[in-house]
Amino acid sequence: MLKIKLVKYEKLKSMLPSLFNDLMHNTIIVVDAKLSPEEEAKLIQETMSLINEKFPGIELGSIALAQIKDTSINKLKERFAEFLLGRKMGITIIGPAKIVKRIERHPEELLVYFG
Repeated sequence: MLKIKLVKYEKLKSMLPSLFNDLMHNTIIVVDAKLSPEEEAKLIQETMSLINEKFPGIELGSIALAQIKDTSINKLKERFAEFLLGRKMGITIIGPAKIVKRIERHPEELLVYFG
């Protein structure tokens, strides 16, 4: 069974131990901000010690709002929001590698999970 957990960026670091447990039990984590490359690298590094036959690691991807909306006014709004919030606007999706790879090979199966 696939589960999805929404996590606020501000709580991500304090929730890491429980999130690793969730990831090992087929949960996809959606963070309400785009992680920096440094944050992504640190998250991957921390999961390296958990890799074994049952848990092959994680896959993650970040999507910035700038990739979705590309007008001058939207870019200005995004930069202002980033200044106020202190984080990149967008989302980060983190999931167990085996699930993400399975979805990449058979995207139609994702519809079964939600259907």
